[in-house]
Amino acid sequence: MNELKLPFNARLTFTLLSIILMIYIAHIGSEIIIPLIFAMLIAIMLLPLVHLLEKCRFPRGLAAFTAVLLFIISIILLMLLLGKQMEAFISDFPELEKKLMMTVTSLQDWIDTKFHINSNTQMSYLEKAAMGTLGTATSFISQTFLSLSSLLIFIVFVLLYSFFILFYRRRLVTFLVRLFQEKHREKLLNVVARTRSVIKSYVGGLMIEMVVVAILNTSLFLILGIKYAILLGVMAAIFNIIPYIGIFTALILSMLVTLTTGAPIAAIQVGVALFLVHLLDSNVLLPRIVGSKVKINALVTIIGVVLGNLLWGIPGMFLAIPIIAIMKIVFENIEQMHPWAILLGDEEKVKVKKAKLPAPPAEE
Repeated sequence: MNELKLPFNARLTFTLLSIILMIYIAHIGSEIIIPLIFAMLIAIMLLPLVHLLEKCRFPRGLAAFTAVLLFIISIILLMLLLGKQMEAFISDFPELEKKLMMTVTSLQDWIDTKFHINSNTQMSYLEKAAMGTLGTATSFISQTFLSLSSLLIFIVFVLLYSFFILFYRRRLVTFLVRLFQEKHREKLLNVVARTRSVIKSYVGGLMIEMVVVAILNTSLFLILGIKYAILLGVMAAIFNIIPYIGIFTALILSMLVTLTTGAPIAAIQVGVALFLVHLLDSNVLLPRIVGSKVKINALVTIIGVVLGNLLWGIPGMFLAIPIIAIMKIVFENIEQMHPWAILLGDEEKVKVKKAKLPAPPAEE
């Protein structure tokens, strides 16, 4: 059959329209797409446990239910661990607010004396910086704690979706296989297998990395005598999952909380401790624990995190890297999309097809 080859302008128009349509669908369907993606990641992470339970003669439904239940228990244990410090932090919050205002006033007086900048000018600078730096983190915290019912509904649906994805996983794979022509089935199964392997490696490694970073943060904070050491250590480890942006958000929030509960030198110590742990994490823990299977270059990572935040907010920032990793796997298995896989990737050596040239004369 003769294929109809469209001119470049027409192909570019169709490509742009397709991208705009996908972004629009992702935006208006965020309430169902975001829980489904989180559920898929959790299901892939729990899949080895489900396989183990099925080998122990558990029925498929019971194995899926047990795996999800163990995941829920682990989350509850983590919440109980943080419960006492959260309760103390909430009860001390009015006092912390007063101390923060006193600290800010003292700092303003010192700046006015040393640099002759009046308080009104200082507040103007602070408002601009706070809106740019802390806006995302503040909105995230306020949305999380003020809309607790929505958060609980979201978690319930994610867990339900995770169970059904584990229970119907073979049916879903069969659906994908039947959806495509037989000549494409080998590539499709390869994409499914690689996606499962990469996401399992990434998410599982990320969880281990988060636990290690939380232990390091908490240990340093306890040694320094920082109040709410466990709460701040775990919070910083959770934010650390967001590439590049998360560490700065955790740094600012931890230093602000410490500034209201101790001396300014303690806030500086917290900042230095978090920065040192981040250096250790970036150069030692992340390459060794998470591994090199998710090879995405830094530029695409930053752009993906920013676009994820614009599209889906904080959940989009967490989901950006897994989604880009899946896109890269799909692009690598579609010949026409290879340039996009090269753009997303971070491989040192890129195979480029060269035109056949006459062989040079042999050297004697």
